[in-house]
Amino acid sequence: MYFLVLSPFYFFLQLALNTGLYLPGALLIREAMIRWKKGWASVLLLGAAYGILEEGTALGTLFNTAPVEYGSGPASYGQWLGVSWVWAVEAIPLHMIFSIALPILLLGLALPSTRGKSLLGSRRSLISAGVILGADAALINWAVQVHLHHTWIGWPLLGLSTLCIVALVVAARLAPARILEPKTDGPRVSPLVSFVLGAVVVAYIYVVGPVGVSLNLPAIVTALTMVALLAFYLFLALKTLGRGGNTKQLLAYSLGLIAFPMVAGAAVQIFLPLIIVFDVAALLLFRKLWRSLGSGSDVPLQP
Repeated sequence: MYFLVLSPFYFFLQLALNTGLYLPGALLIREAMIRWKKGWASVLLLGAAYGILEEGTALGTLFNTAPVEYGSGPASYGQWLGVSWVWAVEAIPLHMIFSIALPILLLGLALPSTRGKSLLGSRRSLISAGVILGADAALINWAVQVHLHHTWIGWPLLGLSTLCIVALVVAARLAPARILEPKTDGPRVSPLVSFVLGAVVVAYIYVVGPVGVSLNLPAIVTALTMVALLAFYLFLALKTLGRGGNTKQLLAYSLGLIAFPMVAGAAVQIFLPLIIVFDVAALLLFRKLWRSLGSGSDVPLQP
């Protein structure tokens, strides 16, 4: 947010580049789920593919040491065979949740009439979204890796990234639609507990890495701990949120997911807290949705 004041051109350039990644990425994944008649398992798998596209092929952060400097920890923490594994286990779930799954869920809650309906109905729209996503990723690759950092991940890692993306897309296409469907008809916890569950999911992603460094844990222990905790929280969500009558639980869970980043972002930019404006706008949106949604309304956990 500092750049909005100090360098508006750079701020809006970053905004345009990010929009060119996130918007078509989420739209294409949502479209795939509707056309393939799939569920949240496929959304998460495609979200992981998107995370590799952005952090691997575009930004290259999965393959360098910069993003894993946790506090005073060594930059090489979690590095093996050219991949920053601890950072990958942190960054990819963030994209699965924030870049893809959460926007799709909130769209369904805010505009129920769009649920299950295509937003990219024509062939031209699909091609345009794909071209924008690919061109934007290529432009960011050139701007960040080649121009800014004067480096490139190389053909082997680019090929590995591409293979992983293809494998995840195939897995999403083959995944059973109801594999992550909650087992209970209705929610088993209150909205407050749902909020806490959402907040804890995200907090662990930000906290486990630095804790692993501070305790001098082996990187593989830190990475596996993060994977195990993510699986555990997913299990809790499936056990508690229910298939229907859960609108306020879903909304509270979504608010919990963004609570930690909102507070952390405001704290980091305390001397120029422009981000608070966006935080307040988000809270007002959630407040409006809370008032408009009935506590017993049926909102299936489907895109």
